[in-house]
Amino acid sequence: MILHQGDAAEQFFLLTSGQGAHFVITSEGRKVPLHWLTAGQIFGGATLLSVPSHFLAGTEIQTDSCALVWDRQTIRALASEFPLLIDNALSIAVTEHLALLTAAQVSLSTEDAAGRIVRLLTSLACGIGRNGPEGVEIQISNEDLAAGANVTPSTLSRSFAKWQHDGVLTKGRGRVVIRKPELLLSSF
Repeated sequence: MILHQGDAAEQFFLLTSGQGAHFVITSEGRKVPLHWLTAGQIFGGATLLSVPSHFLAGTEIQTDSCALVWDRQTIRALASEFPLLIDNALSIAVTEHLALLTAAQVSLSTEDAAGRIVRLLTSLACGIGRNGPEGVEIQISNEDLAAGANVTPSTLSRSFAKWQHDGVLTKGRGRVVIRKPELLLSSF
């Protein structure tokens, strides 16, 4: 855990290697993944605000990772000296986060469960997937996949069973290997 939902926004990060994820915990205690992070991405942007704030989501690192970190006073001083930092942070907030919100809302409104799973797997393959001899490997749990696609674990299992039977993907503990992306995309 790097940041906890509700913590004071006192640190700003640049992920230099590895991967992680933003998530929220619902009032019922359910963990809902929001956005996966890869090397080169920043997080903790609320630290740049002129008025002290709190983080709306938690952030965890899921693999061996390295991040640079600045405290609030230091990053705000750097932003004052180099206004391009604020421009870049705002650009990221608008383009990445608003695009994710829009895509999620459109997906929920227009796609069935299998379509949402395919869209999430495709997005994760491009973002955090690693090419290997068997296909594109994604390190992720069933719980995170089900929550990210807004489906039940049993719906996810049924879809995976069909796709495994068809040779489209293989599912292991904490990982999915997409063997035939073209068949995955044509399956819904």
